[in-house]
Amino acid sequence: MPIYLNIHTHQTSTEKDILSIINAQTASGWMDIAVGKFSVGLHPWYIKPENIDEDFVQLEELARQPNVLAIGECGLDRLIDLDMSFQEEVFIRQIRLAETLQKPVIIHCVKAFSELIMLKKKLKPSIPMIVHGFNNNAQICRQLVNHQFYLSLGSALLNSESNASKNILTIPIQQLFLETDDKNCFISTIFAHASTYLTEPVEVLQEQILQNFKRVVSADSSVV
Repeated sequence: MPIYLNIHTHQTSTEKDILSIINAQTASGWMDIAVGKFSVGLHPWYIKPENIDEDFVQLEELARQPNVLAIGECGLDRLIDLDMSFQEEVFIRQIRLAETLQKPVIIHCVKAFSELIMLKKKLKPSIPMIVHGFNNNAQICRQLVNHQFYLSLGSALLNSESNASKNILTIPIQQLFLETDDKNCFISTIFAHASTYLTEPVEVLQEQILQNFKRVVSADSSVV
């Protein structure tokens, strides 16, 4: 039975045949990660400069757990009241942690794509970098694809006029992921809409995205 890979979500699902990567950070702290597959990261919304070293120690400890498959979400956000240079510093530390652990990075990026691309060019990370919740214009889409980012699309696909819906054909299917993020929707619904735009059967899309996932998280297919 093909499965639906949800690369980034903030909640568990009641749907069957799903592999979800749950974001373990919340506004109030860390979720219990004893059971399931998770990503852990310091989201720019929740960074407190006075606690950063303590938070990073805890992040490193969690990130080393075998069921933590990715670092993130983490990244850059120009719409929050936190110095961009400090955001970059924290983001770079997390990219370097991901390099050490050889785990992909799930990225939150708001109005800072030029900085994101510049950081990738400067650091030259070997680990995959996944921009989650992508819903930006065609120019940014092409730039990210050309710089070998993976793009994860979410509930914006439910709106046929969204940037995500218009740009999905621009994204090589080998660089595509799908997600629900924090939205109250089913990943199977996201797949159904993506299948329509791509004119590919859902089962083909399921298998391709699962193969993408195996490629970015591990050469060992036992992760799924």
